[in-house]
Amino acid sequence: MTKLDSYQVDQREPLLNALEKLGEGSNFLYLIFILTTIPTLFNGMHSMAYIFIAEVPNHWCSIPILTSANWTDEQIRNISSASSCTQYDYNYENFAKIGFEEALKYKNKHRILKTTECNVRSFARNTEGTSFVEDWDLVCDKMADRSNTQMMFSLGKLLGSASFGIISDKYGRKFAYAIGIVMLIISAPSSAIVPWFWCFMILRLINGMSHAAILYPSFTFLTEIASEKHRQWMGVAYNAGYPVGTAIMAIIAYGLHNWRYKQLASTLPALIMLLFIWLMPESPRWLLSQNRLKEAQKVIEKYHGPIYKTTNTYSTTAAHKLILQTQLEETENQVSNSSTQGHKLKNNIKGLVIILFNCELLKRVMITNFAWLTASLTYYALALNVDNFSADRYLYIFVMGITEIPAYLIPTPILMYLGRRQACAIMYTLTALLLFSILIIPTTESLTIIIVALTGRFMLSAVYSIIILYTSELFPTITRNSAVGSSSAMSHVGSVSSPYVADLLGAIAWWAPSTLCAFCALLSGLLSLMLPETRGRPLTDTVDEEVTKERGLVEIKNCFACNK
Repeated sequence: MTKLDSYQVDQREPLLNALEKLGEGSNFLYLIFILTTIPTLFNGMHSMAYIFIAEVPNHWCSIPILTSANWTDEQIRNISSASSCTQYDYNYENFAKIGFEEALKYKNKHRILKTTECNVRSFARNTEGTSFVEDWDLVCDKMADRSNTQMMFSLGKLLGSASFGIISDKYGRKFAYAIGIVMLIISAPSSAIVPWFWCFMILRLINGMSHAAILYPSFTFLTEIASEKHRQWMGVAYNAGYPVGTAIMAIIAYGLHNWRYKQLASTLPALIMLLFIWLMPESPRWLLSQNRLKEAQKVIEKYHGPIYKTTNTYSTTAAHKLILQTQLEETENQVSNSSTQGHKLKNNIKGLVIILFNCELLKRVMITNFAWLTASLTYYALALNVDNFSADRYLYIFVMGITEIPAYLIPTPILMYLGRRQACAIMYTLTALLLFSILIIPTTESLTIIIVALTGRFMLSAVYSIIILYTSELFPTITRNSAVGSSSAMSHVGSVSSPYVADLLGAIAWWAPSTLCAFCALLSGLLSLMLPETRGRPLTDTVDEEVTKERGLVEIKNCFACNK
């Protein structure tokens, strides 16, 4: 890093001061907040769209020759169906000649055990809308392909968060933001009209990547300019955009019948974000980190007004210059150098190696990784499990979205009275108990099951914020980014696997997905109790400072210890 000269210090000082002033409250701050928050609505809508466009209607083997003989669907099912995916191996040409009544008598007298797979399928009109499942025959041996569509969306988010984080750091927040919007506007409406399943899958992947490309760089931009007094409430509002979008998707789906129309209705409003590309400026702090002072000055002065009254007239003491120069160099190092792909990769590998070869840190990261995976898996699986609960999907998802918003406010008062360890353990355990209780609730009490499941999901939404904070406090600076990054990757594993848990495991037993999530939540709660408490203690920079008996270690006896 080249040492900043006196001229650069004098030029940057008023720019940084003006930027901090804008962050205290200005049209610039609120513009970035709006441009960052509105896209979260579409993220919530597209994440939950799967529930409304992938319904599985009743289906059975189609017997074309019986249909040609004017048999009803019910008659065909009575005679031919061994299951929804197999048919009895009868001579259906003969049945077509003798008619349904004689065929039924023959079936009752001559039971046949031999069955065959369906060649053609028929679908009932028992769902409240159409589904791409029927369009592409995604049932029976193709059932996993239905789940694959949601997996591709989650995988896109995972790939997007990794790739566009690097792109954002190298080419700017606005560049990544604009690319994400273009990807969203192309992929989302196109997925509503393509006739090929393979193309739909690719578009789902791109759609997921687009949300990561839009949300992560823009939120980074917001945190780079917002002052501390605005950062908390803006963070809550940003997080609330997802459940609001979820509720909006339920309303849209309720009003439309065709799945392609639902997809279009949830994506066409995103065209307004083309305007956002023009409105979104580049991050002044990123520009400063790239030494692009004139561009940063232009962005800041647009909202602040003239900064330099006269050229080179700043009176800065030698001591103040030295302090400012040090601060600027540190900022530049953090925002620029640490943002390069090579430097990030080197730091992450170094941090992971340190964790892997330190027994204490390895135990901590294994616990936090599992806790993050559990939170993400349960969060998404309970949403996708609506069919197994025999619930009204529209009401279920709408209520789920509305009730999730207060969950982002819960952690603040909880952490005022409880430590991180106790808060995580209690909320994970409560979630587990709620999900286990579903096993003893009669299946006829679907409303009770829904309330219990949504309460459990509410708990998971609240504990998510706590476990993120807890993880960052459990590790020293040299490994913190690696620990949080690996835990975040495990949370994506949870979201990617959630459709398979809800769909494939749910096909075996309706209660299996929620019970699996309950076991994971209970184990996460117990493991959290083994961690040391981090409340009220300063962060450390090195492993030697962090791993001491005074600060606490991962031990079973912690489960029986109270917070000091």
